[in-house]
Amino acid sequence: MIISVINKKGGVGKTPIAFSLAKDLGYYLQSNDNSVIESIYPDMAKISSSPEIIDNCVYDFGGFVSAGVLPILKASSVVLIPTSNDYNSILRTVETIEEIQLYNSNLLIIVTKTEKESDFQAVKDAISTHFENLEFFELRLSKAFKNTIETGLSITELYNETPLSKCAYKTVFQQYKSILDLFKGE
Repeated sequence: MIISVINKKGGVGKTPIAFSLAKDLGYYLQSNDNSVIESIYPDMAKISSSPEIIDNCVYDFGGFVSAGVLPILKASSVVLIPTSNDYNSILRTVETIEEIQLYNSNLLIIVTKTEKESDFQAVKDAISTHFENLEFFELRLSKAFKNTIETGLSITELYNETPLSKCAYKTVFQQYKSILDLFKGE
């Protein structure tokens, strides 16, 4: 399976989501954007200006389309598009969807950094006015996004670390698990 994570907007959680999925699925992780993935996911992550298509890989594409991205998007089983609940993020997400759907129509929108149900619904409504039949998932605002990158632990590993972490990450882990389960076939 090939999973791509992309949005023209930065800061929406692409890298923590891509890293967590890759690690929890035991997949490789490739990126065209400079980040810490090679140090936190040694021997499984690679940064390249021109990523290669390989199976069982999650691709974390920066906020731009560079060499080799379009063939990978076409070959992807699914394309995840994280977005947050601010106007600029929604605008850039709509632009990203318009470009990506030409190459792959199996898109999942992940609304990140929400603080209340109305945040999720507002983003879903705003994007749905432009497109039909998109599937939306929510990942609430959580330190898990920052902590995955700082610790090298996936969201699942952070959640399972201690009884206290199970309490701290409960909501975001349950939401993340619903996305992860899609790829585990559950």
